[in-house]
Amino acid sequence: MSITPNSLRFPILFCVLFLNLTVFSQIRIASPYSRFGIGDLSDNNNAWNMTMGQLGIGLHSPYHVNYANPASYTAFDSLSFVFEGGLNGQFVTLTSNFQTANRNYASLGYLLFGMPVNKWWKTSLGLVPFTDVGYNVASYDKYVATGSIVRIYAGSGGISRLYWGNAFQLFKKFSVGLNISYLFGSMKREAIVLFPDSAYAMNFREAFFVTMNDLHFNFGAQYRTKIKNDLFLNLGAVYSPTLSMAAKTDILASTFLISSAGTESPRDTLVREKGYTGRIIIPMMAGGGFSFEKTDKWMIGLDYKWQNWEKFRAFDLSDSLVNSWQISVGGEIIPKIDNYNNFLARMHYRLGFTYNKTYLRLRGQDINEYGFSLGLGIPLRGMKTVLNVGAEYGSRGNTSQNLIRESFFKIVVGFSIYERWFIKRKYF
Repeated sequence: MSITPNSLRFPILFCVLFLNLTVFSQIRIASPYSRFGIGDLSDNNNAWNMTMGQLGIGLHSPYHVNYANPASYTAFDSLSFVFEGGLNGQFVTLTSNFQTANRNYASLGYLLFGMPVNKWWKTSLGLVPFTDVGYNVASYDKYVATGSIVRIYAGSGGISRLYWGNAFQLFKKFSVGLNISYLFGSMKREAIVLFPDSAYAMNFREAFFVTMNDLHFNFGAQYRTKIKNDLFLNLGAVYSPTLSMAAKTDILASTFLISSAGTESPRDTLVREKGYTGRIIIPMMAGGGFSFEKTDKWMIGLDYKWQNWEKFRAFDLSDSLVNSWQISVGGEIIPKIDNYNNFLARMHYRLGFTYNKTYLRLRGQDINEYGFSLGLGIPLRGMKTVLNVGAEYGSRGNTSQNLIRESFFKIVVGFSIYERWFIKRKYF
């Protein structure tokens, strides 16, 4: 008799995945730095990875879907199915030399599935954010000739990632993997100039509506070897080639007046162009990492990634971006996983740190980011399913040269469901 999953479960899970595509269209961020490039990169924000400093390249676990390195899917048990999902929230404080503002939001974070095909081939399917855009920034100036001038920059949207991953065990200790991703999304960016001191001055608005979609590939490899007893060393590497993503933009530039009641009155359309097509170049990325682990006891690891953002282009225009790199370090400890009389001893305790030299350099200042994270994996009694909760505190940018410092506190609540599905039944 062939090994098959319950016939009803897969349709239900695929429906859950695709019904949540619309949820990913909501605004998931409040950051002025998402104005540049393709927005704020959403990297490895599922609960397990995020609470260990966004580790992933060198991790190898049968209980989690680690899409940061597709070669890690070979860790899935040949008789089991893994399903992960979670919610993310963020509280942000934006500080300049003149004022402080607070923002917060919550959204669906990720949906991930992992399962075996056979003993040497494992697969995964998932829906995760790729980039986020969400900002609303105003600047004020006053001139003798014109009076006050208000400049407003606003944006929303982002890119989502629907991926299908496959991993292959080529040798006993060595595996390779591939994620085939469909990137899709839209972004709206507006620049507005207002003259509040004059009832007759023409205000100006320039709006760009960009939609994009294309296939993207990223590759991974892992080498896993036993050092002694149940102590393992995992080495990993990842590579994403340059992507030339198809995009289309609508451009609208217009003037308008604002009445004393605050309503807008359109005047002239200066530019109106629909369906202008082009390409957005997302440059190559490469990274490596390692981890040491003692099975069901502890794990520590380190990752390093680099991306060539100087090659970024959008509709043949550059955005003065610089090359980025990120280092992550973290780990997990489980005091005694089989002590069913001591709940605290069976908990998964996680800690991590990440430092990111982002692709932004504004007014001569590098916009760097750091974050400290911690989390818990709470096992459900009698099951291998785990409730994951975690938090990260960090900061990005500074207030030099009239820039903005962004302090953030992220929380994530998720679950990792581990079930045995692929069992060959025997009849007597």
